[in-house]
Amino acid sequence: MEATPQRRERRARNIAVVVLAACAPIVLLVFARLGAPADGTATFPSAPPWGDGVVLADVTSQPGDLRPGDRVVAVDGVALRTWVADPPATAFRVGQVLRYQVIRDGQPRTVEVVLMPYPLVRKVVDNAALHPLLIALLAVAGFVFLRRPDDPAARALLAVAALVPLGLTAFPYSTQVIDVVTGRLWPLVVADTASLLMWGAVLHFTFVFPRPSGLVARHRRLAAAVAYLLPAVLYLANLARTLPGATGALERTGLLVTISVPAANVIPFAAAAVMVLSYRAARDRATRQRLAWVFAAFGFGLACYLGLGRLPEWLNGTPLVPWAWQTLFFLPVPLALGAAVLRYRLFDLEIFLRRSLIYGALTGTLILIYFGAAAAFGALLGTPVQVGPLLAGGIVIGLVLSLRERLRRMVIRLIFGDRDDPDEVVRQLSQRLEATASADSILHNVAQTLARALRLPYVSVELSGTEPRTASHGRPAGNPVTVQLTHRGEHVGQLVLDSGPIREPFGPDDRRLLDGLARQVGVTAHNLLLTVRLQRSLERVVAAREEERRRLRRDIHDGLGPVMASGGMRLELARALLRTDPDAAQAVLADLATTQQQALTDLRRLVEGLRPPVLDQLGLVGAVRQRADRFTGLAVTVEAAADLEPLPAAVEVAAYHIVSEALTNVVRHAGAHACAVRLWRDEGLRVEVSDDGVGLAESYRAGTGLLSIRERAAELGGEADAAPRAQGGTQIRARIPLPRA
Repeated sequence: MEATPQRRERRARNIAVVVLAACAPIVLLVFARLGAPADGTATFPSAPPWGDGVVLADVTSQPGDLRPGDRVVAVDGVALRTWVADPPATAFRVGQVLRYQVIRDGQPRTVEVVLMPYPLVRKVVDNAALHPLLIALLAVAGFVFLRRPDDPAARALLAVAALVPLGLTAFPYSTQVIDVVTGRLWPLVVADTASLLMWGAVLHFTFVFPRPSGLVARHRRLAAAVAYLLPAVLYLANLARTLPGATGALERTGLLVTISVPAANVIPFAAAAVMVLSYRAARDRATRQRLAWVFAAFGFGLACYLGLGRLPEWLNGTPLVPWAWQTLFFLPVPLALGAAVLRYRLFDLEIFLRRSLIYGALTGTLILIYFGAAAAFGALLGTPVQVGPLLAGGIVIGLVLSLRERLRRMVIRLIFGDRDDPDEVVRQLSQRLEATASADSILHNVAQTLARALRLPYVSVELSGTEPRTASHGRPAGNPVTVQLTHRGEHVGQLVLDSGPIREPFGPDDRRLLDGLARQVGVTAHNLLLTVRLQRSLERVVAAREEERRRLRRDIHDGLGPVMASGGMRLELARALLRTDPDAAQAVLADLATTQQQALTDLRRLVEGLRPPVLDQLGLVGAVRQRADRFTGLAVTVEAAADLEPLPAAVEVAAYHIVSEALTNVVRHAGAHACAVRLWRDEGLRVEVSDDGVGLAESYRAGTGLLSIRERAAELGGEADAAPRAQGGTQIRARIPLPRA
């Protein structure tokens, strides 16, 4: 990990990059447009191409008689092709009057034009709807880049966001006729070159989003080179096709400065194809969701563009929403791109997107048929098409279809419950379980919640184990589906869902619902089994403790007690016999010594029953090694951390018995040749016993040995489990908490 100063320096550089990306378009726009006088016109070299003149695409802030669609062929009597070939030596100034010779409706006209300062403020106001999209794109891209500066998708997105506004001096702050006259075309060249690079960045983004894969992952630099060189190749190919046939300097200049148009005609389709292929090739659900977000955002903008722009214009000649404001329809796109790159999962979009596309296509088809029929009858009868009634009818069709779908969902929910919304079923189940205080009522609440949420006549939850438990709600109806419940590979029970003879049975489409329920109920069943096992373990501990006390009392009362009492009496007898019969006293003392030796043996047996003495003699590691040496025919290695001991007495006893039980299981069931025992500290005492035996069967269920190991660990608040090893065999791992110092 980098040191803190290095991270700060890198973050400062990243912030500087974002600030530069935001400021560069503004600086270019101001410098390019405020540095020369303006005539209030706008022309594009590609629509239509420059030939013997330039066609005006727009006219703003011009008191003269210029109109959009006029073709300017000369200025002050000099043809534009001559101006381009030989620009004026002296600069024009604000207030100067020029005479534009134009062709309008096939007739030549002369229009006086007064040069003025560039109307930047008015242009900004006229294009107010464009700037929120640019700001949102740059803000989202900058935020994503600062969060993930090493992500190639974040870098490509920032490049797109920075290059889009750099193209503003090509559109909408476009080239003017006066720029063509003076040869001041560098703002157009810079802007169109930025647009060319922008299309390369778009293609690069689709290559690396949501993540590089396949050839792109193996050849990242080559993929980036292809992405950025392809627009340039398209530009050069277009020049090679059109430039040889150009006549005059004006047409050649128009072709040379038409830099990004060939890429704009090809790259969007290529990028869309790459995104679709990425979606089809995606293996995991999260990747498909991220791509679905982008598709949904673009689909929304495109649907609004077609439905509120192109279609009304085709029918009535005027879009319902002005073209300048239709950029707002694409505001969700930057947000979707940012969320997708940052891997945010807001909610499952695939089902929503699929159904929206189906019903959206159905609605759109019906509306198009309706509009087409109305337009055809209008043309047949010679009456103009009124877009208002048509739009009202289209809205009615859409509302009817929407209400139909809503009604369908209400009926389905009434009959089938929340089967179509697995997340809602799991959420209801989680809330009900959180509100359940008693372990005895958990299974019943699970069955009841699922029966109500899914409108099922019968639900049953059955737990496996040494003490099977079952809870049900309702009555069996003869159409059950059984879902096996597992947790970490261990079978913990089964869930029975009965849809009955009337309702639709569970099918393949319900697999996601059943899998989600299996996970949630499986965890609940596992926890309940642990609770039951812990309770039984505690009961056994208490019973064993009381039984041990009873045994100690019996052994002391019936064994050591009489021996000690008779020993005192024999000592008195021996003392009395010393004066009168020394030989008899000697015999009494010898018998007393034998009795006391037996009593000492019994006492040692009692002590060994309380705690293995080998732990006090050799410690845990030595005791484990001694225990391992007793298993002949099995090569056992014992590894212990240097800082393992000392350990609390209860922990030592539990660990010793866990290892002993695990080794016994290996010998009895594993068929292993070698076994390894590891002991170390890591948030408690860790015990690991691994063997190279046959491993666990698929239908494996915990037996008495593993249950005993789990109980030993659970008595001290720990846990234990068994799992197959990747290289074969079985591994038993246990964790026993250690008291804090």
